[in-house]
Amino acid sequence: MPLTATEMAQLFRRMREGLAAVLGFETESGVAEHAVFLSSVRVGPRQHALLLIDEHGREIGRMPLAGRGHDIAVDAAHHRVAVFARRPGYFAVVVDGRNLTPLATIRPPEGHHFFGHGAFSADGRLLYTTENVFTGEQPRGVIGVYDASGGYGRIGEFETHGMDSHEILLAPDGRTLVVANGGIETHPEFGRQKLNVADMRPSIVRIDSASGELQGETRLEAGLNQLSTRHMAFDGSGALWFGCQWEGEKGRRPPLVGRIDADGEALLLPFPDAVAPLARNYIGSVVASRDGTAIAASSPIGGTVFVFDAARKALHAAHTLRDGCGLAGATDAGFLASAGDGRLMRVAGETIEPITRVGAVEFDNHMRRIDLA
Repeated sequence: MPLTATEMAQLFRRMREGLAAVLGFETESGVAEHAVFLSSVRVGPRQHALLLIDEHGREIGRMPLAGRGHDIAVDAAHHRVAVFARRPGYFAVVVDGRNLTPLATIRPPEGHHFFGHGAFSADGRLLYTTENVFTGEQPRGVIGVYDASGGYGRIGEFETHGMDSHEILLAPDGRTLVVANGGIETHPEFGRQKLNVADMRPSIVRIDSASGELQGETRLEAGLNQLSTRHMAFDGSGALWFGCQWEGEKGRRPPLVGRIDADGEALLLPFPDAVAPLARNYIGSVVASRDGTAIAASSPIGGTVFVFDAARKALHAAHTLRDGCGLAGATDAGFLASAGDGRLMRVAGETIEPITRVGAVEFDNHMRRIDLA
């Protein structure tokens, strides 16, 4: 049952009080001195929320969501975030990250759905979203452009030059958008069913955020056309790391993690034979550490978190975490990792240690850190 206006006001007041108590707000500005972490969570049968926690896993607040959430775009300049519905998704909620006050709800145009990811422009004036246009003879991916400076109206779109356009990042240059086109054809009438596995054409593209011009495209070799590119992160040198999901022959163990330098060529990093089965041909999240020296990639299906040395371009460690998927850079070279059973773990190099189990929640696929100072 929807909350009344009074109930919503009470909920937001409790969340603001929780932020002040846990993080030590400067009472006049209402800005916390510490980083906090956001994730979509399941809180009951068909009940979902946006959860705000501190680095120790202590709950600060939560905001109900109309459906299952996926990833979260962060506007660091204005302490805003946008949480996206899981694909095929039909809502994105923009929220004040300091107190979880909802600012706007965005709906895609008719014949479009969100793919669960987005990115703000460097100045926070625009919000870019990956969308599936499922009308016409064949679905196609587009980047929706929304005015984040006034009303969040849709003001344009760019082609992604592929389909199944999943994660989108703003490159370190502050101008280039990078999109992982997973290459899988889907249509809302068929749910999440994959309709073109034999003919997939995944890619990672670089697009000018001002003009929509295609600046570059990276494709894997022909024999890996069923390796769907999904999630990405930039390391400290500016190289792009990406994680994949294999849709081909189940007995095959292709590389699942790769790296792209400025030349646009992909270097795939095979797991050692003893490690490869742990991933179960599925990478669910890829993030960089705060200093960019380490990359973490998770496999919720395989129950493993992999840590890579960014400079050496090599696997450093593999940690067991059942149903672990959400990752966020927490310290210079360390990470927080979340699991579907509510566990929160600290990962650094060759060590993984429990922080806490957040009660009565199931963490979803992605986690984001926001700095409120």
